[in-house]
Amino acid sequence: MNKKNHLSIFLLLLSAINCNKKEIKPIPVSPDSISIISTVQAYESEGKNKSETEYSMIKRIDSKIEIRNDGDFNKMTLFEVEKDISLDQLKEYCSTVKPSYREGYFQILVFFKKPYSARFPDNSVTGMYMEEDDMKNIKASYTINNKNGYSKLEYYDNNNYESHAETVTID
Repeated sequence: MNKKNHLSIFLLLLSAINCNKKEIKPIPVSPDSISIISTVQAYESEGKNKSETEYSMIKRIDSKIEIRNDGDFNKMTLFEVEKDISLDQLKEYCSTVKPSYREGYFQILVFFKKPYSARFPDNSVTGMYMEEDDMKNIKASYTINNKNGYSKLEYYDNNNYESHAETVTID
């Protein structure tokens, strides 16, 4: 058997071995190499806290990762929530899923009342939202700073534009 046939057999065996593994897609890098934007469902579903799936009134929509100048990253994850979700329900949810968000510098979870209104801010994710249309659809936001332990949920009775935040520390 020649080298070409050995290579063909090797590649055939390699593809057979890998056929049952999940395909991991590369995360696209923006032209300026500052932001990485990705739908990270495939990556997160493997390490997802099982209790996170128990909350039917909260649905994950998408995530965005931004690479920081120090090599770390900030991540924002968007959710849809029922408009009448209570502060206690969101507090319980955030307490439950907090261990799933230990990587990176900042982890920011934003809870929108309408899935079609959920979008990432035009500025950096740590700058949050400045547009009235966005703020009117935000029910709550949860910010975790994994470097200094800051972990606060900001809940709005109506929305981020018309209501003052009730701020709760999540341990």
